[in-house]
Amino acid sequence: MLSMSHHTWNYQRALRAAGYRVTHQRELVMDVICESGGRLSAREVCTAVRRREATVNDATVYRNLHFLSERGLIRPVEQQGQTHYELAGPNPAHHHLACRVCGAEREVDHDVTDAFYGLVEERFGFRVTSDHLVLEGLCEVCVRASGTNAAVTHRR
Repeated sequence: MLSMSHHTWNYQRALRAAGYRVTHQRELVMDVICESGGRLSAREVCTAVRRREATVNDATVYRNLHFLSERGLIRPVEQQGQTHYELAGPNPAHHHLACRVCGAEREVDHDVTDAFYGLVEERFGFRVTSDHLVLEGLCEVCVRASGTNAAVTHRR
């Protein structure tokens, strides 16, 4: 899982450059997400923010998650039927394989997705300029454990 620290991406500078204030509540939400190194549900963000600052209520956290998501600083990701949030950072393209059984995740190398996007452009004349790709299915371990043929379980 990629994690991005304050040292590799200054979200405060990004907010100010776009003309937005860096409020204490926004800092708390961004700090929690930055320091997590992964994805957190809104409930997990609320809990972590409240541990740091008991006076911040859930509505404030949800409002800031929406605000930061709309501005591209964090990204909502559906994971096992629930929305989680992760740091978007300055390079938004990143891709995952997510197991629906055990929850394991694996990042997909850009050369794999670049080949796919090349086929999309070739076949449909559509050039992908921004993306976030999560393919859900069964990881190799869960396929073996279930005895299911992976070729049969993919959707068409």
